[in-house]
Amino acid sequence: MAGTKDFMHLPLPLKENGKAYFRRPIIPPQPQTTQNQQNRQSHGSDLKRSAADLSKFWNKRRNERIQQNLPTINGGIPFLLKIDPTTDVDFLSGMGFEVVCDLDDGFVVVASEDVDLNFFQQKIYDFISNKGRSGSPSRVYGLCEDDDRLSRILSKSLFEKWATLNATEVIVDLSIECNGLTRSPELLDKEDGETDDSYNERCRKAKIKYYEKIDDIARRRQQEFENIVTAYNPNQGFEYIDDVDSFSVRIRINGNGLRDLVQNFGYIFEVSESAEIIMESAEGIATQESNSPSIIAPTADSPIVCVIDSGIQENHRYISPAMLVDDSVCLIKGETSTNDEYGSDGITGGHGTRVAGAILYHDIIPIFGNCILSCFIRNVRVLNKQNVLPLDTLPGQIISDVVQRFAVEATPKSKIFNHSIGARTPFDGDEFKHMSIWAAKIDAVSYENDVLFIQAAGNISPEVIRGLVSIGFKYPAYFCEKPARLSNPAQSLQALTVGSISHSDYYNDDVSAMGKNGEISAFSRIGPGIWDSIKPDVVEYGGTYAINESDNTLTTPEEVCIDLIRCSPLGPAHAKDIIGTSFAAPKVTHIASAIQRVLPNASALLYRALIVQSAKLPRDTSRLSPDEKQMLMRQMGYGLPDLMKATMNNDYRVTLVTTDTNEIGAREAHIYQIFLPDTLRDIAMDYNILVEITLSYSAKPRRTRRGVKGYMSTWLDWVCSRIGEAEKTFKQRVFETDTSIQDDGAFKWAIREQDNWGDFKGFNRKNQTLQKDWCIIKSSQLSAAFCVAVRGHKGWGSLFKAKYALAVSFEAIDQNIEIYEPIQLSNRVEVEVENSEVRVEI
Repeated sequence: MAGTKDFMHLPLPLKENGKAYFRRPIIPPQPQTTQNQQNRQSHGSDLKRSAADLSKFWNKRRNERIQQNLPTINGGIPFLLKIDPTTDVDFLSGMGFEVVCDLDDGFVVVASEDVDLNFFQQKIYDFISNKGRSGSPSRVYGLCEDDDRLSRILSKSLFEKWATLNATEVIVDLSIECNGLTRSPELLDKEDGETDDSYNERCRKAKIKYYEKIDDIARRRQQEFENIVTAYNPNQGFEYIDDVDSFSVRIRINGNGLRDLVQNFGYIFEVSESAEIIMESAEGIATQESNSPSIIAPTADSPIVCVIDSGIQENHRYISPAMLVDDSVCLIKGETSTNDEYGSDGITGGHGTRVAGAILYHDIIPIFGNCILSCFIRNVRVLNKQNVLPLDTLPGQIISDVVQRFAVEATPKSKIFNHSIGARTPFDGDEFKHMSIWAAKIDAVSYENDVLFIQAAGNISPEVIRGLVSIGFKYPAYFCEKPARLSNPAQSLQALTVGSISHSDYYNDDVSAMGKNGEISAFSRIGPGIWDSIKPDVVEYGGTYAINESDNTLTTPEEVCIDLIRCSPLGPAHAKDIIGTSFAAPKVTHIASAIQRVLPNASALLYRALIVQSAKLPRDTSRLSPDEKQMLMRQMGYGLPDLMKATMNNDYRVTLVTTDTNEIGAREAHIYQIFLPDTLRDIAMDYNILVEITLSYSAKPRRTRRGVKGYMSTWLDWVCSRIGEAEKTFKQRVFETDTSIQDDGAFKWAIREQDNWGDFKGFNRKNQTLQKDWCIIKSSQLSAAFCVAVRGHKGWGSLFKAKYALAVSFEAIDQNIEIYEPIQLSNRVEVEVENSEVRVEI
């Protein structure tokens, strides 16, 4: 029966849109703020004294620099403020301060053009005098020493050696704010009777005006920056990576020059030592030989996946039919070869070649017969023959260049980019308060160009694993330690980050697999991501290490490795001789390309949603403790994706998806409605139904702010029907009342809206741009019309709306009632009845 049906995903119809109602959150005043308001004379005097001391300090420093003939530094003086941590930092612009960046615990780096701080002093005087609307200084707790600022904008390793930097040359990445005092670009109100075209044109012009202001500030600050740097290094070139309110640059400069620059140029908010990106992979012995299957090129309309890696052996008999060789490009300065040079010795077997093979074949490499490939491959070589991204090749700029070339200018375009590249060391969320330059660029191009980056979570090196094991942190205990955290840029909110799990229960004498089948791979880096987001998003099989318990030796026998294409003919065409998250990620890319094949016109956001919608944790979580559940999600995110569920349904499962590109602004809500047949909701039967909802959205990022709500221009969440809730009641809740409490008739979702509500503590679904939740309910608890609302919230600049895709699935997990066709029929009939002039064929 299943073979005669078309089990495609069904369209999720938009029922209604309107203004969302949100209750103002009740935030009790901070005791310190209240105390400051009650003691205006005392608090104001402390601020005046600190401001006077700070002004004196900066006037003296600037005079000393003039006497020493140091390069002129224009612009504001930088310093660190401690403010009320619950307040919006933008209030500081009303006190004459430019917010350079916000940090945690209420610390904010600001700059002031007025060295004497006269405007701030006047605000303090008004506060002490208790003039009307003068309460802002009560939220300023103190002005901090310059060393406190440096400790928060320098990377940990750089701050530790800061005092000893002298004539030694260093290579560093700096990030510089350029928003100035420009107001946040807020969404315009639509005028009465205004057409959509007219409104959209007004919004477009407002965006252009905002960009022009920022660009003007950026140009001035880049020139000022270059004047300082070239005084210390006349041969320095400048290649800027632009973000919406900042820019970043890599420079070579001596330690004295760096100290002068960072201490005195007021708009720097992050400085870190640059490092080569070295890819980790553990290799075994290639022993597998193969026959000669017939590999057939993809059909002309197949997806085109872009692989950013070490190059690809393009004439490989397993790969060549899929290669678009005319598009191949090398972005390594001074080199032109696009071949996988990492495999030129015949031993390593390549890196990018293996990645491309995993995209094409997933986990089954044919050894006979005919095989039609499902997608084309574009080859972008950025790693050299040592599998290293050189220091003069900026990863953020690579992202921009590749997307511009293949997602904007090329015909046909690529939507899916495999990025099995990452830093060797973990991205420490405790050290770095802001999204990295690299990850932020992935977030930006994903929003602007409708592309999906599939990103490897990164590998813990065998040396680190052995070191942790030797001091008592055996597998899997060492995953609690910082060296196991994600590598940059795997914390990107828009990238689909992929970790690795083991496929093997290997055991031989004293040697055994570190992680049984379905458990976390020994090397896979884990989350949480930045700002406690759920990362990795999903996992795939990438192999694991085997360990000899007697001496802690790590090995990779073929039983723990995965079968991958390798560079040939110096070795076999494919073999089980390597492990790594680098090769788990392209297996997910394979699934993404399969989704694009069946939904070629859908947004990349929907591809991301369907991958996560199909995922399932490979362990039974019902008997796990809260701590064990939290660690499982840190290791595996939403679990292992399923190609079949991601691309189609069956009699017992139905997935409904948004089919158009959707945009939503702050304080807007879109309601979707799914009609459920009476047979499904029969109280006499009470079937067990798995309900899954995934919202995938993107918005314009801003690096100078931290937290999802500060980083995104507009942030989203979703709410859905409660037990037995009628359509009218749901609409009233979304548009009029916004009732949201813990015990309110909601289904028992796994994650929920606060980190202490759901089954998986420590996470909440609002804190990510990929918001999946799931629950198992009795079918009688469902309403005749199941509703889901997507809601927009104000971020840093609501003029830039969010884009999103939504997927909703119902599954009869006991397979005791067929639901696909009844739900398909119910929604087709309801749409036809609702609007007789519009017939929707499903």
